[in-house]
Amino acid sequence: MAQLEAQLFRDYFGGSWHGKIIKNGEFQREIVFNWPGINNMHTALGIPPGIVAPENMGILDDTLQASVAGWRGDIKRWCCMWHNEFGGYGELQWTSSSKIDNKTVLYGFVHECKQESDDCTEHIVQCEIKDQNNFKYTIQSFRKGKVEIEVKRIRTSKELKKLMEDQTKGIKPYSNINEFTNT
Repeated sequence: MAQLEAQLFRDYFGGSWHGKIIKNGEFQREIVFNWPGINNMHTALGIPPGIVAPENMGILDDTLQASVAGWRGDIKRWCCMWHNEFGGYGELQWTSSSKIDNKTVLYGFVHECKQESDDCTEHIVQCEIKDQNNFKYTIQSFRKGKVEIEVKRIRTSKELKKLMEDQTKGIKPYSNINEFTNT
């Protein structure tokens, strides 16, 4: 297993993505999510302050996520932490990577609590980077089974940044995100 480098995350994951969620082999739903500002030391995931999240477009279970991600040089890991409006929280740590059939595969774990009264769960995660615009994210645990998210880029980070800047100026409303999901 190779050590991770922050540049992989900064170069690859920025932008808007459209995904299809499959749980234990059955299609569940589609999602659209944004990862702006990946080139910073720390970055916001999801919808930043001042931007209205379209209805039913939250990253996880349609909640309003407050998230931060960044490189922890002391442990050489990319870490993501989030909180939601239900008192839930979670942490994802990508711990290593490897090359398999010319694809980069990331490995890690998630510690999560969906809402304040829930028990915490532990999951193993894997991300197979297929090419510059496609990846497959897999999360697996005894409690949840296997959840796979097949993801395709619909906007680069530069396009997303411009869209968000225009939106905050009132130039272009964030009205019809579904126009990007019919591809």
